[in-house]
Amino acid sequence: MVLKPASETASATASTDNPRPHSTPAHTARRRIAVIADEPRPFRAFLAEHLRRLGFDVTTFEGGEQAFDFVRRSRADLAIVNVYLKGRLGVEVTEDIRADPALEHTRVILIGALFRANRFRANPTNLYGADEYIEEQIPEREFRQIIRKLFPQVGHTEELPVEPKEYDEARRLARLILSDIVIYHPAKVEAGIRDDNFFEVLKNEIAEGRDYYDSRVPLRVRQDSEIFSETLQLFVRMKREEAGRLMTGTER
Repeated sequence: MVLKPASETASATASTDNPRPHSTPAHTARRRIAVIADEPRPFRAFLAEHLRRLGFDVTTFEGGEQAFDFVRRSRADLAIVNVYLKGRLGVEVTEDIRADPALEHTRVILIGALFRANRFRANPTNLYGADEYIEEQIPEREFRQIIRKLFPQVGHTEELPVEPKEYDEARRLARLILSDIVIYHPAKVEAGIRDDNFFEVLKNEIAEGRDYYDSRVPLRVRQDSEIFSETLQLFVRMKREEAGRLMTGTER
């Protein structure tokens, strides 16, 4: 029998049971980097919180110039930029990212202003090279689905299935129809929110929008969901909450 020193035996056992090259794989993987350029408000905090939950390192900025500089230096994976930013517009930041070959893998989401219709309006299907477009209020589940669509390895597949394309297109169409209503009938919209009779005051416009929605959206999607109605209801609820904050002096 040949006896080996205890230290040598322990060393051999450790090298067999816990091979060094595989001991800390998690520390070698680079975390995705996300940049949010938006005014400091609850919506920006909402986006940052959910991105962190999905494994992103998140940095926030108020100005477009600072945001783009950070994106360029960090080679950020994702940039979420508001259309209107201090110093440089969000659409300009988007165009600058798209013009830089070193940032070809950076995904860009523009925050539009459906809920502040007098500030900006554009077709989200081809918006200055952005990969996606969201309004200033978006349900958590829909936001996480957008992130999963841009980054398929993010999150848990069983928890966050990617919505079929026709549902995504239906949501886009519903938001565009609502945007048209808000843009072309501002007085009625304001009165409907103020007097709590939005759906009555805009009955004809909503019916016209519904007809157009039904003509463009597959029957199966319309039978399985209430996307058009939910989009309008969300808008009204958010505008009422906004009005309530203004009355109490809590709105910036």
